[in-house]
Amino acid sequence: MIQTHLSRRAICAAAFLAATALAWGPSQAQQNGPVALTGARVIDGTGAAAIENATILMANGRITAVGPSASVTIPANATRVSMTGKTIVPGLINTHGHVTVDDNTKLPMPAHLQQVLKAYSDYGVTTVVSLGSSTLADEAEGFRIREAQRTGVPDRTRLVTAGMNAIGKTPEEARASVARLQSVKADLIKYHINGRADDMTPEIYGALVDEAKKRGLMTAVHIFYLKDAKLAIEKGTNALVHSVRDQDVDTQLIDMMKRNNIGYVPTLTRDLSVFVYETEPAFWQEPFFRKGLYRYQTEVDILKNPKLQEETRNSPAVQNIKKALLQANKNLKALADAGVLIGMGTDTSSPNDLGRWPGYFEHVEMEMMAQAGLTPMQVIKSATGDAARIMKLNDVGAIAPGKAADLLVLNANPLTNIRNTREIDSVWIAGRKL
Repeated sequence: MIQTHLSRRAICAAAFLAATALAWGPSQAQQNGPVALTGARVIDGTGAAAIENATILMANGRITAVGPSASVTIPANATRVSMTGKTIVPGLINTHGHVTVDDNTKLPMPAHLQQVLKAYSDYGVTTVVSLGSSTLADEAEGFRIREAQRTGVPDRTRLVTAGMNAIGKTPEEARASVARLQSVKADLIKYHINGRADDMTPEIYGALVDEAKKRGLMTAVHIFYLKDAKLAIEKGTNALVHSVRDQDVDTQLIDMMKRNNIGYVPTLTRDLSVFVYETEPAFWQEPFFRKGLYRYQTEVDILKNPKLQEETRNSPAVQNIKKALLQANKNLKALADAGVLIGMGTDTSSPNDLGRWPGYFEHVEMEMMAQAGLTPMQVIKSATGDAARIMKLNDVGAIAPGKAADLLVLNANPLTNIRNTREIDSVWIAGRKL
């Protein structure tokens, strides 16, 4: 696979602490009783038509009722919050992100991981599936954070994590890798097929997938080539977490994906990040981007280097990714038109890769998906309900009774323009306004 790797420096600990200090005020404290959000347009994440003038009733971190306001009975002790003129969608789900560290991170590991989660939540991403830790140490810290969230009330993005990538040079080693990951309670298994001579053979990753199935774990694979996508599906893999970028997808792949209910995560911004910094991108000046500078500034400073920009412009591998992205766009449209299950994912915060902005790039990804030909409703569904289906996340992804009360409140309607997901009024996780 064509790849570039750039080292990352970390932001100083003092900046992190200033940006993420917890100061719970009355609006942030968990309500003592039920909460009713009234008068909003609600897009529930299932693909159903929006509900106008709707009410969402929440209690104990979950949704208890949703529907037209006239049909929802609000308890007398409920706190009412007017959402008139606003649109509410489920909190966004990133099906391929990273919550990890790299060799240059200067923040303490727990602070760094929590900072990444805060960046996601600041932009309305309320769940992230982390597909690859850097070390056993940050793998363990990720699991610790996840468990603390699940036994308490999350104050930032929910973490779902695969831990380290599963590996092996023999079928036995691959099975042992999966067994270890289950022993540390990984939520799923991620592995790589790069299209290189040193890849795991189909026999080896077939054993890996088989072992994961025996242990009740789903599998996700990093791919680039059509042939590898087909082989991974033949072995029983559940999700392709990058685009097919070498050629057009064909009817055989489409049939395989639909027959086996395979999820497809295009990660268009992953490829954008490889070449967009050959100059200074205009989005660096957008207020919506700049609100994340507490997380982004160090990388922005590195990417401003004229020498690095020149190297990017002159790299044949980088320029080839531009063609790969065009192919990815074409394949996304074909797969979506065929009814393949699509999930929004970005590869943001990937270790040792600069310029993949956790939080901001999820909104760029949705815009790029729309530019590839998906409707705004398809894009929203891919970032909510379908993302949850792909990653088997039963508690999130929809505004429905029994689901976690994870919500993104917008000041404009994303069905008229997908860029309106950037018009954030508030973010709620487990019924609490952050």
